[in-house]
Amino acid sequence: MILVTSAYGNNGRRLIPKLAAEGIEVRAINLSDKTEELKELGADEVIVGNALDPVTLNKAMRDVESVFHVGPSFHPQEAEMGIAVINAASAAEVEHFVYDSVLHPQINALLQHRMKLTVEKHLINSNLNYTILQPMHYMQNINISNVYHGGLFIQASSLETRLSFVDMDDKVGVAAKVLTEDGHYGATYELCGDDYLNAIEIAEIMTKVLGRKIKPKLVPKEYIISGFQKAHPDYGNYPAKGFNALFDYYSKYGFFGNPNVLQWLLGRNPTTLEDYIKKEFNKIT
Repeated sequence: MILVTSAYGNNGRRLIPKLAAEGIEVRAINLSDKTEELKELGADEVIVGNALDPVTLNKAMRDVESVFHVGPSFHPQEAEMGIAVINAASAAEVEHFVYDSVLHPQINALLQHRMKLTVEKHLINSNLNYTILQPMHYMQNINISNVYHGGLFIQASSLETRLSFVDMDDKVGVAAKVLTEDGHYGATYELCGDDYLNAIEIAEIMTKVLGRKIKPKLVPKEYIISGFQKAHPDYGNYPAKGFNALFDYYSKYGFFGNPNVLQWLLGRNPTTLEDYIKKEFNKIT
């Protein structure tokens, strides 16, 4: 049995059907009650509870062979949650722990990277067989439907600095792979696509694929932050600090990764941003 945490998040909703399709028993744990939705995705069992609650975690780890853990982004207790899940897995003598981290967690200026590095260190020092996934930021953060209908590609960091990307579907494919085959204990895998583009170049690709002029537009950081905080009022002011640091860093330095490891794990070239735009555009036309 494989335990998937934050199961109704973007990762879990993609990973659970993949595992279920391979006939693997999946237990899902989620803070809010999404029992029916998760069972429809293929989860055999759903536990509703907080990843900081020892009773919930002990129940979740019972008879589990592997864990896939991803922390909630920009949550002020993300590191505490990760450590608690690792400790519970260790106590239950789970065979394999897969942690979904972030590319370049050693960048101290980025708050969420600090959180994930803390969890990585704790995992490495545990008695668990582990695999650490370090994905670049996701193409799925770009809503192609909104871009197409509005004619704008918005960004809260500099339009001139370049960023790398990864398709979340590629990353989830790797997660399923390392959870279901041998040979990945002790590995840390950087997961990044081929693209390294700025907003102006991205808008040009969008214009070509979408068949209408797309303009890049710099928006205030507060525009993104306020939307996130409305969706997660219980996170307090921490997301504002995290996003401000993120956009400032991206504006100054960009963010770059290498695609070789992802290509090796997938056995094919990673999905390009143009591929992703075409895929999403096909859903709305």
